[in-house]
Amino acid sequence: MEKTTIKQPFPLWALVSLSTAYFMVGTSSLSVIALTWQISDGLRVPPADIAFLVTVFALTFAFAAPLTQVIFSRFARFNILCAGLAILALALILGAVSTSYEMLFASRGLMGLGAAAISPMCSAIGAGLAPPEQQGRAMGIVFAGLTFASVLGTPISAWLGTLIGWRPVLIVLAAVSLASLAAIWLLVKDRQAGAKISYGHIFEALTRLRSSFAILMTFLQMTSIFCTYALIAPYMSHKFGMAENLIAVVLLAYGVNGVLGNVFAGPLSDRFGPEKVIIFSLIGLGAGYLAIWEIDANLWLAFVAIAVWAIFGMMFHSPQQQRIANIDPERRSLLLALHAAALYLGISVGSWISNFVFVRWGYEVLPLVSLAVLFLCIAIFAASAYAAKNGTSHGGNRQ
Repeated sequence: MEKTTIKQPFPLWALVSLSTAYFMVGTSSLSVIALTWQISDGLRVPPADIAFLVTVFALTFAFAAPLTQVIFSRFARFNILCAGLAILALALILGAVSTSYEMLFASRGLMGLGAAAISPMCSAIGAGLAPPEQQGRAMGIVFAGLTFASVLGTPISAWLGTLIGWRPVLIVLAAVSLASLAAIWLLVKDRQAGAKISYGHIFEALTRLRSSFAILMTFLQMTSIFCTYALIAPYMSHKFGMAENLIAVVLLAYGVNGVLGNVFAGPLSDRFGPEKVIIFSLIGLGAGYLAIWEIDANLWLAFVAIAVWAIFGMMFHSPQQQRIANIDPERRSLLLALHAAALYLGISVGSWISNFVFVRWGYEVLPLVSLAVLFLCIAIFAASAYAAKNGTSHGGNRQ
């Protein structure tokens, strides 16, 4: 049985160090979006093909995350996390020396393998470091790394890309990954292994009503975001006439407001419960999609719409992780791995849909596609809430 470690006082710096690992996963996965034009010019590929570099990372992550839980479940979570950071750094270096699009594509797959060992372990360790009444705050701090990847990592990558080129940017990211590894080594004392996990446990988690619906929600929410975000640079240029060198400003605006959403989410979840915060975030996200689609070529209003989109989009994740972590505490690591897999599978599928829609119908309809996918997410949440209220379960699911 997986034990929950409670440390007093609140283990802020240990949680912050875990957040830096999340930061590196987020920055590494999204850096190619920030470097779209530089990579496109350097390797002589169409800008739309950069979306596939996001896809291969995300798809590899999605399949590797739950399998890592099975194959390495007898190892300490701390060791799995550190190994993942080392692999991530190696993959970034290989990407920096790539001489072709295919070689960069392969390095992104290796990067996904490393990230698959990082995110679930960060969440599982972080959830166990804080007492239950502060779990929302703890999960918010850990997940804040991904939001800071938007506010700092991605726009800084875009800015550095214009100054020094995309290859040196990847080297810098590799160095920061190793620095994150050192911080975790010094500050995180959790050396526990998780509960023994088998392939049967994966099947069980994916067929239980409550856990499967929760995982599907994560997938749909992230898919909806990346149906537009994967091609946000050319979308802003096409609709609002934004210059190429100003895309870092768009990413910065998205990231700053995403951080605000994450900051609000943790305390709100502890006070009102994760379910209420989740539905609030989904409705607000839909309003952001409608705004970015509806407004005319007014750049200031575009930034307002992006702010709404980012705040409510990022508000979803820490209460969702809190909810999933408490479905079955004995298999917390597995459920969080499936959550992370769904998140990155959503990035992969959303990026693919973004490219598919652009090729056939152009950039204009991307926010409407995001909104359609979001409606499915809200429907799944409503069905899940109804099932939980009426005690409906499958396969012995804990309600």
